[in-house]
Amino acid sequence: MKRSLTCLLLCVISTITVATNRAFIVGIGTYPKATGWKPIHGDADVALLQPLLKQKGFTDVVTLVNEHATKQAIVNGLKALATRCNAGDKVLFHFSGHGQPVMDVHADESNGYDEAMVPYDACKQNTKTYVGQHHLIDDELNPLLNAIKKKLGASGEMFIAIDACYSKGMERGEDVDIDDIDILNSARGTDKAFQTKGNTRYFKSIPKPKAFDKGATLTIVSACQDTERNYEYKTSMGKMYGSLTYYLYTLLLQSADFATWTAAFQSQAYRKHRIFQPMQHPSIVTYK
Repeated sequence: MKRSLTCLLLCVISTITVATNRAFIVGIGTYPKATGWKPIHGDADVALLQPLLKQKGFTDVVTLVNEHATKQAIVNGLKALATRCNAGDKVLFHFSGHGQPVMDVHADESNGYDEAMVPYDACKQNTKTYVGQHHLIDDELNPLLNAIKKKLGASGEMFIAIDACYSKGMERGEDVDIDDIDILNSARGTDKAFQTKGNTRYFKSIPKPKAFDKGATLTIVSACQDTERNYEYKTSMGKMYGSLTYYLYTLLLQSADFATWTAAFQSQAYRKHRIFQPMQHPSIVTYK
């Protein structure tokens, strides 16, 4: 009888899956000259976050830096992450790099633009051979995140941080009072939308995104509103990091709890730290 109970207990224990904290961190500091993108400090963001995440209990931490952070590598990384995930896991996806608005061809954006992350191999302008195929727009990101959300189940958590900007140019009409030339020149992205120049075949080939399915609580934070620029933050030691990245670093020093992070953004607790420029306001949205 005791032996039967012991076997039963061992079988039950073997079926219990321990939740895992997972992170996929992408950072680009230097783009190929031919792409037209200026150097920033996205790679420094990865170096800042990676060791602290491991200290705070993230046992599955994958990074892509500079030339390794191509669009296909990012897409493959998100798909691989979905494969590894189990119900109840906690997942952080963080992108540090340039951002750019792209003309919306599906007419599903109220402002006429899709938001796009700029991977290592994405060009700033349309050319004979480049029509936007290496931009990672929100329409493409949606199903990749949704696959992870479903895999995690109702008990899982997701936190997405985009340390890039999608400025549409409205910021040009504001007074930008920045004395530090390093910060002034550190905007992550451009207010000039990627123009298709009549060649919309690639963007039209991307399926129109659907609403997120039920599953994990998904919170998406961007470093600024879509009408603003995202400026980097310069520490007292003179090091440059993404403003969103550095604020998340200060939160992570205290806690790895996503709900605590979400509350900090919702309450705008970041204001007292003066990490974000006054004309820059992080945005946050949560999906259940």
